[in-house]
Amino acid sequence: MMRNSNCLWIFLLMWMIVNISGCVDKEKNSKFGKDQIITVTREPLTAHLLYAGIVQPLKAMVVTTPAEGVVEDITFHYGDVVKAQQPLFMIVSDKFQTEYKNALMQYIKAKTDFINTESQFKESEFLHKNQLISDDDYKGKKTNYFTAKLSLIQAKDALATMMKQLDIKGFNFEELTVADIDKISVQLHQQEGSQKIHIVAPAAGVVLLATKEESDLSVKISKGSQVKQGDMLAMIGDVSGLNIHINVNEFNINQLKIGQKVKVSGTAFSQFSLEGYISGIDRQAQLTQGNVPVFAVEIVVPTLTPAQQSVIHIGMSAKVQIDIESPPVVSIPLSAIYTKNNVPYVKMQDQHSHKVVEVPVQTGQTTEDRVVIESPLKAGDTIFVHH
Repeated sequence: MMRNSNCLWIFLLMWMIVNISGCVDKEKNSKFGKDQIITVTREPLTAHLLYAGIVQPLKAMVVTTPAEGVVEDITFHYGDVVKAQQPLFMIVSDKFQTEYKNALMQYIKAKTDFINTESQFKESEFLHKNQLISDDDYKGKKTNYFTAKLSLIQAKDALATMMKQLDIKGFNFEELTVADIDKISVQLHQQEGSQKIHIVAPAAGVVLLATKEESDLSVKISKGSQVKQGDMLAMIGDVSGLNIHINVNEFNINQLKIGQKVKVSGTAFSQFSLEGYISGIDRQAQLTQGNVPVFAVEIVVPTLTPAQQSVIHIGMSAKVQIDIESPPVVSIPLSAIYTKNNVPYVKMQDQHSHKVVEVPVQTGQTTEDRVVIESPLKAGDTIFVHH
């Protein structure tokens, strides 16, 4: 009988413990809901800076016109891939024809002067060697010879440069002398070939629209366009990589440095995430329309695969992500913060009594999902994060 009584007391005691424990759990769940308990740590904080830009070629060469005239023909479409020395434009220029004739006559004159001074110099060498003329006379003839030679080289280079852009066949100007009056006359009266300037691609790449520096607007040259000497007709872009310009505000510019890694993506090429780096930073700000100072930063993606080149085109919009990592700090999830009377609080478990207490905190830098706590939390503290 005594044994049965002891068993009954043990059973009642266990039942009371289970029920009390259940009440405590219900009270805890009721008080904290679905809160998660985490331990505060010190870790680097990464901020993601996002900027918008436009896809540009890795580098570009400018194609200009050597004389004023009218565009008669264009042998490509903007965006085409071209080879080096591939014909691009044909320009009809009366002024260039006049300049060609002047260059031809200047070459003939320079060549004639050189032949004469060369003959005189050789004669003076003989006479000076035999002491038949003075040193001063010899030096004068020698100076005239080298001056004439320099003038001939300059005239030859000027004419050769013009000849490369003309469609004149079967004519070797180096063979001409002043005695070849008939050949010279033919060249001076040859109208069609000397009017047309052939402009070729200076390098292989993609033909792009020209850009006006003062307005930064693209200019499309078409047949019939009137152009002036030195006008930009197009650009040959290197699309083996990319170049993107972004504007960074004054608060973030000092966090950037040359060589810093970046990620580049775009709506039109969302299947690719490109790796790049910061290649240039302006240290003088420019004002936007709202008088907000911004600093120009240049981003380079050094290489593109053939698959990427087939999808990514010049002029597409791009998004540049720059990750800024700070030294180790105490940071917690934003969801752990709540406010009372405009003061941020967290729920923290006291390390000695294990009770939950509300602690006002001083916050610092904030990212998308975390916030720096400057005081009083420290590494090792236990807090509650609401889900």
